Amino acid sequence: MLQISLVNIAGAPAIRTYYEKEHTKPIFRLKIMTIQNLFKYHCINEFYKIIKYRAPYSLFECINTSNRDTSNIVILSKKSNTFLHQAAKFWNSVHKRILTPGKGLETSLGLVKLRMRDIILQIQSIDIADTWTPSNFQL
Repeated sequence: MLQISLVNIAGAPAIRTYYEKEHTKPIFRLKIMTIQNLFKYHCINEFYKIIKYRAPYSLFECINTSNRDTSNIVILSKKSNTFLHQAAKFWNSVHKRILTPGKGLETSLGLVKLRMRDIILQIQSIDIADTWTPSNFQL
């Protein structure tokens, strides 16, 4: 709890007010994503568009997919902080949950967005009701 002393214009002490900062997590139960999760959402959506439509081709050429099977796993390059590396890492952690089995990359973009949003909101709401934990941000 914080205590604040207020002084009015005449210089005499005013009424003291007490307040406590509120937690932000209850706000995000209203189906609003946090900044960290919005970043992941947009990275995955853009990455899906790149591998589905092969555009822009310059970025598509940099993506190395696994030839073992049709699982759409992306082979990560050496660790870096680039968009392609981060997006590929996020993609590998969720692609099996957002793509329709049997269709693979033929899954519509709208369905991928909807499933991704649902996954992120579900992860964001787990654990303690009023406290953020690292598991609220792990895909």
